[in-house]
Amino acid sequence: MYTFVDLQNKGLSSYQIKKLVSEGKLYKIENGLYSIKKNNSLLEVVTTLYPNDIITLNSAFFYYGLIKKEPSIIYIASVQKARKIKRGNIKQIFMSDHLLHIGEVKMKYKNISFNTYSLERLLIELVRNKTSIDSNIYDEAINSYKKITKLLNKSKLEEYISYFKDSKIKYRILKEVYGNYDE
Repeated sequence: MYTFVDLQNKGLSSYQIKKLVSEGKLYKIENGLYSIKKNNSLLEVVTTLYPNDIITLNSAFFYYGLIKKEPSIIYIASVQKARKIKRGNIKQIFMSDHLLHIGEVKMKYKNISFNTYSLERLLIELVRNKTSIDSNIYDEAINSYKKITKLLNKSKLEEYISYFKDSKIKYRILKEVYGNYDE
């Protein structure tokens, strides 16, 4: 998948791009977005159009296997001052610049590479956004985390929690995932 600018950077002119499209060698997905395949997943479109944003919440839960049902929309985290995305199939979460990239990792799903959060940071996002997440999805994700507690890096989790002002994050994680209240 390529943006118009990507194709120009490869040395193609507007005329050459239009010619490739008319010959069926390139497909116009939407304005400024092209692909060599006729059908592309929403994830491919989103990661091409918004390469600096981070796949998060329900979408990331699904790609990690923490929930079973793939969301019909893609959840992405953007910097606070980012332009609002006006697409019905994208849920944009605005985040303070200093928090956005904490715990960011690269992930691959069906040969599509994208930015997401580590399991530890994603757990923090889960408990931070408890009230805005469907309760069934929240419960399914929490139950999945309970099964993988030994895989979580506790020192990373502690470090990431320290960046957030909400003192209830640690308490919720200890209570809901680890089943205790002590340090």
